[in-house]
Amino acid sequence: MALQFHDSPFHATHDAGTASKMALRMDLSIFITNCIKKLGLKQSEAAVRLDVTQSRISELADGRIERFTLHAMLDMLDRLGFRTSFGMAGTCSDEPRIVITKATD
Repeated sequence: MALQFHDSPFHATHDAGTASKMALRMDLSIFITNCIKKLGLKQSEAAVRLDVTQSRISELADGRIERFTLHAMLDMLDRLGFRTSFGMAGTCSDEPRIVITKATD
């Protein structure tokens, strides 16, 4: 049996479209959780700042990404002071990129 390599663990068990979305949600959950830690927020404090319940922060920290939509995670990023943009260099053959930057209000 030949060794198989996948883009993410999700690609081994799901179709490509579903796996890509799950991988993105996992990356965002790690990013948001790391931001909460860097800010030194307790789960209850993070919940207030992100306008969610403490149990939602717990689910996020535990990697329960199936409970979150990308929209909800982008809202959390906004409340943490980040802006998210999607861009391509100019043609459909270019690699699309999602960029998260610190807001400069």
